[in-house]
Amino acid sequence: MKKTAVSLVALLAAGPLPLQAQDIALDEIVVSANLDETEASRSGATVEVVTGEDLRSTADLRFSDVLRRLPGVSVNTRGAMGSQAGISIRGASQNYVGVLVDGIDVTDPTGTQVAFDFGQLGTTDVSRVEVLKGSQSALYGSGAVGGVVTITSLRPTEEGTHQSVAAEAGSNDTLALSYGITHLSDDWEVALTLSHIETDGFSNASEADGNDEADGYRGDRLSFYVARTLQSGVRIGLNGFTEESKSDYDPAYYLPGSLSGQRLTYDEITAETIALGDGGSFDERLDRSSTGLRAFAEFDTGPVSHTFSVTDFRTERTYFENELAPNYPDYDPVTGTYGTAMQQTENTYEGHRTGVDWRGGFDAMGGRMILGAGWKNEDYDQTGDWGNLSESSSTKGVYGEFSRSLGDLDVALSLRHDDHSIFGGFNSGRVALAYRLDEATILRAQAGTGYRAPSNFELFSFYGSRELQPEQSRNVDLGIEHEFSEGTSVRATAFYLEVDDLIDFDRTSTGCPAAATNGPGCYSQVPGTSRRSGLELSGEMALTGTLGLAAGYTYTDSATNASTSWASVPRHLVAVELTSDLTPTLHGRIGVTAALDRPDDFGTPVDNYSLVDATLTKDIGSGREAYLRVENLLDEEYELVPGYGTSGRAIFAGFRASF
Repeated sequence: MKKTAVSLVALLAAGPLPLQAQDIALDEIVVSANLDETEASRSGATVEVVTGEDLRSTADLRFSDVLRRLPGVSVNTRGAMGSQAGISIRGASQNYVGVLVDGIDVTDPTGTQVAFDFGQLGTTDVSRVEVLKGSQSALYGSGAVGGVVTITSLRPTEEGTHQSVAAEAGSNDTLALSYGITHLSDDWEVALTLSHIETDGFSNASEADGNDEADGYRGDRLSFYVARTLQSGVRIGLNGFTEESKSDYDPAYYLPGSLSGQRLTYDEITAETIALGDGGSFDERLDRSSTGLRAFAEFDTGPVSHTFSVTDFRTERTYFENELAPNYPDYDPVTGTYGTAMQQTENTYEGHRTGVDWRGGFDAMGGRMILGAGWKNEDYDQTGDWGNLSESSSTKGVYGEFSRSLGDLDVALSLRHDDHSIFGGFNSGRVALAYRLDEATILRAQAGTGYRAPSNFELFSFYGSRELQPEQSRNVDLGIEHEFSEGTSVRATAFYLEVDDLIDFDRTSTGCPAAATNGPGCYSQVPGTSRRSGLELSGEMALTGTLGLAAGYTYTDSATNASTSWASVPRHLVAVELTSDLTPTLHGRIGVTAALDRPDDFGTPVDNYSLVDATLTKDIGSGREAYLRVENLLDEEYELVPGYGTSGRAIFAGFRASF
């Protein structure tokens, strides 16, 4: 059986399944690397695919744990479940990565930079993940500089009605529950998932710095998908999700409670301020909610296949904080000291994104032509003790793609023009090639341009500027994949990405309203170019009929940075996994992930780390499974982000059933 370029990913994410179940046929897998669905063997872009079966294999609860095993993907979490978690793709950080859930753009329009926080996302309602790499603005618009993560929730795959339940409990008083139901008939597709996760967690601020207050999390999520094919052949549908969560967090830049009532000089305030810690009140809390909806219609008019969709995404974050801080208005000029006072703050950020999109596809010039147009509007509303702000911006665009097979060569040419309500127009393009040297070898090449539009915060806030222009990127990658035999294959991809006109906070800039009262310090365009280049290697080997080995390695040179907003990533990322059928009903996996030659944190060396995790799954029969998962098996002490905590050894047991 042939395998796609993502066969390693299936193996890395897989684990306790029989090795044969990890084979993926090229003709059976379709990916969204182009505007039209494309077989993986015909895509010039690099795409990593994780299926629902793979997700069940590792039994990961946190979605970010799935991503950290993928070649070229680096994950930074700032504490326990519910804390902020971002990813980098080939060294491009989270604000350069687009994220879609069931066709809904879920990046947060209220962030300082528009990005998605993976910290509260679990795996319970995910059925498929695709990670598309490289500058993809020609396909996805602003923000798709490093790549795009596409997440698909539960879908019906078998005729009739089917239900599933799952429960997990373990370390840190963690409890996860989920229920899913699907229905598939000639005319209807229906899926619904309900999930609940709660945990006492651990200290988000590193315990190595003396912090021991656990930061808990509690979240609920509902997702659904409904589609119907009418007698006319028109297919209509509605999908969406809603979620709510509460999570504890640790404050930053506060004074210790022992200084309450004292007066301090500015130098004393600077010396005593705690950059990150448990805090004195232990009552910092973040309440979050988000809702996404997508309505769509698919129909044909003569030779043209149309897809029309409307999306609506809303998100809200409210921070509650109560810590000792300097009271700068209470200044005594005689002693040169300031008072201190408890500052109880509440700040809410609300974001709203609305989008409309049409695309039509038809055969032309021996290939396939896709033409489309779209519009989106983003609202930003901030209220609370840190000030009020209400602004919006919109983008309208037209795009197209032509793809054609020329014997063993597949070509896809993509172009896009976007017009932003503030900075005006921007063009982006991409060419992707896939060439089959023979039945076992595929060459891939991709070159594209991308851009990141300034966020509403960067444009309109007290520290923003309406004069900002989009950041611009250029990307090239070349790859080869070869299958030696059944279960044994290798892949290598070299990549290069550069971005200029970066936007960052410049402490010398005076181009914002804040500079008039606070002095220099604004968001501005930074001269220079940031570059990322490297190599991804991956391979798998069938050692026996029931034993498989997989490995992935990523080298990234991220030393050239024009701006601090482009944080460096580890130079070496390694993932190795061994999977086995221990008995006909008992399957096991053990994996190692490591980050080596990590960049300094503003001059402070950052330690390397290696983590071991393992899973055992027992097939009980009649659609029932029990599993045991151990994270950080060797109880490694490490930090993904300097100053933020990570879990020690953690053990979880779970049960799944379908009927």
